[in-house]
Amino acid sequence: DQRLTKRRKAGEAERVDIANLSFGEDFEDAEAMLNAEVRTVIEKLNETNQLERDDMSEMMVNTTKYVETFGEFQDLDSISLCKRELLELRDLKVHGFEAASMCNLMPATADEAKSLIASLKRFDDEDVTQMCNIVQRYKKT
Repeated sequence: DQRLTKRRKAGEAERVDIANLSFGEDFEDAEAMLNAEVRTVIEKLNETNQLERDDMSEMMVNTTKYVETFGEFQDLDSISLCKRELLELRDLKVHGFEAASMCNLMPATADEAKSLIASLKRFDDEDVTQMCNIVQRYKKT
């Protein structure tokens, strides 16, 4: 899956290839977040009155509804432990995007994971099965 996007500065074309973990200049240093992490950030903003639902854009309202519906993990400990465990797997060098995607999508099998997250095809089925087992274990907590 490759898309061509325009660079803001030089006007040159920039390749974005999620399957090869190339997200483009704008997302070079961005950290992928779990739906539950996004929900927590929005809740904290609401608690401090920095974000009123009336003041939110349509996209922000839709994002809030989405993460409230699909934020599977309920506590911050499970979120951080699952993500950390995936990122620290042996010498696999799991990318933050892959760890967040695994936690958000919660695939049960290596085939399912690889079909949903194209970059995981670089791992063998045994390693991806191990990732799925980690996510499923935390899903039950």
